Amino acid sequence: MTAHSVPTLRAAQAVIGLFVGVLAGLVHFTMLRWNVRLMTTGSSGKAIALQFARLGALGTIFLVLARTGPWALLSGTAGLLVARHAVLRRIRSAS
Repeated sequence: MTAHSVPTLRAAQAVIGLFVGVLAGLVHFTMLRWNVRLMTTGSSGKAIALQFARLGALGTIFLVLARTGPWALLSGTAGLLVARHAVLRRIRSAS
């Protein structure tokens, strides 16, 4: 690896991590809203299954990001927080 390729690799990891984190966060927090609806309507079995699927998928995604590199993991976490803010804003404006 040359000296110029290391910053490029880190930047690529950060961009990929941010993209994956935002996408995973949008899906995760949207499914959380569905999960709440299922719990409040009495479908607790489906809600628990959805909860395990949601958390398992998020854990797997972040495990892959961690194996990709620290910049991917850090950017993925930032992307998750950005997606959380976006979903909460969308829910509040719809209410």
